[in-house]
Parts: sequence; C-alpha cells; structure tokens
Amino acid sequence: MNKRLIVTSLILVIILGVISVDTSFAEEEVEYYTIVDEEGNVIFETAMEIHLGDYYINQDNDKYTIVEINGNQGVARFEERVKLVENEDELFALSQSLLAQGANKEVALYNTHSAESYVPTSGTDSKLGDGDVYDVAHIFGEELEARGINVNHDWSKHDPHDGGAYERSRRTAVDLVEGAPDALLDIHRDGVPNPDEYVAEVNGETVGQVRLVVGRQNPQLEVNDQFAGTLKAISDEFYPGLMHGIFYAQGKYNQDLSPRALLIEFGTHVIPQEQAVAGAKLFADVVDKALYGGDDPGATEAGGTTTDATKAGESAGATRSIIIVLLIAVLGGGFLLIANEGGLGGAVDKVKGIGGKMNNAIGIGKKDEKEKKEEDKKGKEE
Repeated sequence: MNKRLIVTSLILVIILGVISVDTSFAEEEVEYYTIVDEEGNVIFETAMEIHLGDYYINQDNDKYTIVEINGNQGVARFEERVKLVENEDELFALSQSLLAQGANKEVALYNTHSAESYVPTSGTDSKLGDGDVYDVAHIFGEELEARGINVNHDWSKHDPHDGGAYERSRRTAVDLVEGAPDALLDIHRDGVPNPDEYVAEVNGETVGQVRLVVGRQNPQLEVNDQFAGTLKAISDEFYPGLMHGIFYAQGKYNQDLSPRALLIEFGTHVIPQEQAVAGAKLFADVVDKALYGGDDPGATEAGGTTTDATKAGESAGATRSIIIVLLIAVLGGGFLLIANEGGLGGAVDKVKGIGGKMNNAIGIGKKDEKEKKEEDKKGKEE
C-alpha cells in the first residue's frame, strides 16, 4: 500500500511539474525584443533573448548596455563610442600574417538552428532539418573557396530549435575544431519581423545586413571580441552599411572552443533568401581580408603585422581550445569505459591491464633474457 502511494505521488509530481513548465514557457515566450535608449529611440531589435548586462555596438560603433527589461522591451544606456581596432588607419595591420603565409587556409561552418528559413523564399520561417540557412552557408562557403580558402561545412542537423540546440551542435563544433580551422562560424538568420531591421543599400545593391553575436559567458570572450571588431572595421571600410552591429549576449554559443568563433546572422526571416545571400557574398570578402589579408598586396607582404596583444591573446585562446577538446575526449572516453566495464572498479582493472600490455610491448619491466638465465642459475646453486 505504501509503495503504491509513493509511486502514485511521484507520478502526480511529474505530471504537475511538466504542466507547470509548459505553462510558464507559454507565458514568458517572447517572439522578439526591441531595445531602446533612455529617450525611447530604437537601437536594435532581436529574436535572441536579452538579459541585463548584455550590450550592443551599433553601426556607428556606439556601445549600449541593457539596464532594464520590461516584457519584450529592453532599455539600454549609452556607454561610449568604441574603437574597434588599435589603429583604424591601418585596418590590415590586424590581418593574421601567420595565417596568410600558411599553406592550409581553412574556415569551418555549421548551423545550430537547422530549420531557420526565409518566408518570402520558402513560404515558411522553419523547415525541419532542411532550413534555408544551409543554402546561405553553402554559398558563403563557395565564396570563401573562390578566394583560395578551404571550407569544412558540416551539414549536421540539430533540430528542434529549442534550449538544447547548442548542446546538440556542440558535438558538431568539437568535431570541426579537431581539424584546427582558422575560424569557426555558426550560420543563422534572425527572427525579427521587421525587414527594415536587416536591409540596406551597400555599394548600390540591396542586401541583407549581417549581425555578429559574441557570447559573454565565454573564456574566449576577449579574443573573439577582437576578431569581431576586426571584421566590423574592415566591413565598414569596404562595404559601409553591410554590418548591422555586434551583439554581446549572455551565453557562450560554443565559442569557448576557438579563439575565432562567432555566431553570424545573415538577415532575418522576412527578407528574401537572395538578399541574405547577397550580404553573405560580401561578408566572405570581409572574412578573407580579416584572416588572410584578402587580395591587398600590402596586407600579406607586411609580415608580423598582428599586434603583440592580439598574438598573445590568440595563442592563449588556441591553447585553451586544445585543452577543452582534450578534456571532452578524455571525459567522454572515461564515462564510456566505466559503462562498458560495469563500474569504476572494472574500468580501473581494464586500464591496469592495458598499461601492463603496453609495458611488455615496449620492454618496460622486462628483464634481459641473459640476465634472467643468470639469476635462475644462481638460484639453483644456492
């Protein structure tokens, strides 16, 4: 009787918990947010959830920090006009000269939100496992390849579009990082229902604008920020209006895996895919210039042009990335071994056995045959 009562109580608790979670989600769900300054002027809109302390660098490089949130509206305070690079008169001074001289130029691409699509093109904003963002990422990759850059685009699906998407895409990101790409880019589109938020005239062409997202809860924040700043500075110089801004949001978005990892939003769901592609093609040239100097001869011949601070930051970031990937591999292998061997004790015995075999294979602990014979002979004489 007591057992039946306990089981019934647990079932009720689980049912009530599920109901409460669903209800809470329905009440708090917000389609998109509008962020205004303290005078009520709109700074930007985003479908990403906002938090106090998030900040934004707009097209004019003005920094605003979110200090208040009321429903779907955030209020941001102006902080300062930031300087994206140390010397804005020499944008290519931040081109990675060591990368430019390397034989293997590689950029890795993936899509965390696999279903994201463009309504004017596909008639829907979401196609499970086959979103339009795959095509945008593919064309973006082709533009990079046309500039001599190897592209590793992982087409893995990470549906549904929920809070667990980044955990699912993390496995993809880890696999890509093992190939040591020069940059790791997660391709998205925003969900703001206002086409004007993401459309601009750039060099006489109507294109979907580009927004970068940097995760604030991320040990690579400093170096990822430097990379984002370099991209915007170069974009502003060659394609004014292409970059909408940089959003520093709460979260890490797998950006702890690489010193040059960013989330990129090509337009929003209410613009045609063609406009997003047009922006992506221009942005491919920006990425090429930022990483390898592009086709500007002064950039690749400068040699050692990366600042000492940037070099140090990227070196430390790369080391952290390697350590993180190794830890993931070791921990994952450890858990798998424990499961396969039926517990920690079995796993330890297995490791000891493997260690013994390795010692025998390389001769550790193995006495010379002649020495063994002499010892046996001595033992018999005694």
